[in-house]
Amino acid sequence: MSTREVGTAGKHRAPFPVDVVSLERRPAMRKRMAFVALAVLIGVALVFANRASAGEENAKGSAADVTLSGTVVDTFCYLQNGNHSAKHTSCSKTCIEKGVPAGFLTDDGTLYLLFDQKPGSVKDKVAGLIDVPAILKGTPMTRGGVKGIQIKSIEKKSPSQ
Repeated sequence: MSTREVGTAGKHRAPFPVDVVSLERRPAMRKRMAFVALAVLIGVALVFANRASAGEENAKGSAADVTLSGTVVDTFCYLQNGNHSAKHTSCSKTCIEKGVPAGFLTDDGTLYLLFDQKPGSVKDKVAGLIDVPAILKGTPMTRGGVKGIQIKSIEKKSPSQ
């Protein structure tokens, strides 16, 4: 390790040894670190872009139609308290009529927000099907972790189904 005097004409000397070789390597190390940081940022951006485009495809309806078994619930009471039984039907009906979004709780416990093929409430389509076993046919979609299903048809489940 070599040291050198710092200052003008040798009058002042650094209070500590100065590693000239280390000083010469710093710009090269900074360039390498900047390159690595840039490469990591590009990689992260590509991962998020890939996930976003996959979500966009799913949201555009490229998913195949499905048939689900479950029950219509009002999302407020279900998410707030877990209510979705026949004892809760009148409350669910009132909530959905007031504009609380309707959901479809599948037999396996997955909750989907229900929406129609055109913007608007689905309350007319789900009338009489709240908190009773039903069969739903539609197109599932996911955006930002929220699952929804566009209703094609929904009907009361027959005892044989």
